Amino acid sequence: MNNKPDSFRNGPSDAKPMHPLKALSAPEFAALGGDRTVFVRSIRAGLLARFVPEAKNMPEDMVFQLVMGADGSPLLVADNEQAVKDWLSEADVVRVPRH
Repeated sequence: MNNKPDSFRNGPSDAKPMHPLKALSAPEFAALGGDRTVFVRSIRAGLLARFVPEAKNMPEDMVFQLVMGADGSPLLVADNEQAVKDWLSEADVVRVPRH
């Protein structure tokens, strides 16, 4: 009988266990409020292009504010913090700090 958790079964014996939130289905995550949880970060256009293909047409060092859902989906791209504040004040979301 194998008593190891699933996250250890297929990897090396010193593998880190998978964080439990990563194993949640979309409906389970939403039930925890994940569909309403967002974070904000500054991001240069060069990196933003990974999330928003149109950003590759911008100057690479141009800085944007990116609001992302807890699931990693981009929700808003703005060129200033006030636009983000305005959006957050009207959206039914909870902003959490990035760590």
